[in-house]
Amino acid sequence: MSNLLRRVRKLETRLTDVSGLAPDSRTWLDYWTHRIERLLAGEPTGRIPLEAIDALVVASTAREERPEKDLAPVGG
Repeated sequence: MSNLLRRVRKLETRLTDVSGLAPDSRTWLDYWTHRIERLLAGEPTGRIPLEAIDALVVASTAREERPEKDLAPVGG
């Protein structure tokens, strides 16, 4: 059993980052968005991986390119 537990922990470290979350998941993106917002507000946050910054840039670019269906007139 201890061998299996050791192997699972080793696998988890490969599938998660320093936040303990799986990269590119919604929870992971929310976590790093909050950390970067704190950093921009001047609070000490520690290190932020470049992968998180890249993911936020991609997410914001996708939001800007998405058609604004929510603003379309109703019934029109």
